[in-house]
Amino acid sequence: MFNYDEYLKNQDSLSFEEAVTIYNEIMKSADINDSTFKELWNDVIESASKYIQVRNEWLFLSQGEKVAKDSLRTAQHNSFMATLSSLERYMEMQSWKMTWVADLGKIENENRKRLGDFAGYLLCIGSLKAR
Repeated sequence: MFNYDEYLKNQDSLSFEEAVTIYNEIMKSADINDSTFKELWNDVIESASKYIQVRNEWLFLSQGEKVAKDSLRTAQHNSFMATLSSLERYMEMQSWKMTWVADLGKIENENRKRLGDFAGYLLCIGSLKAR
């Protein structure tokens, strides 16, 4: 069972509302027709999808399976964070508004859980948007 209210009490939690705000900040700040932005955004979503697939499987793995897949999970998470870093650098080069970076948190090891949660929210938002 999952308790969202308990999850939100964690110091590094990210609410759905915060994730939507960050997503909307990115979309409002960027030129969504810019071909490089589109490519970078696609990389973010693809990487989030790969990471979340491994993360969701984690719930059903035995301890031995977790040990065997831990490096893959870490690599997928690192890949997702790298795509966000690339997006951040490009948006900065374009002088687009960057408030989303401060709202999400630095794309570093200290915010790994929060960034991982953002990956899941991106897939949720995309699913709802495609409805």
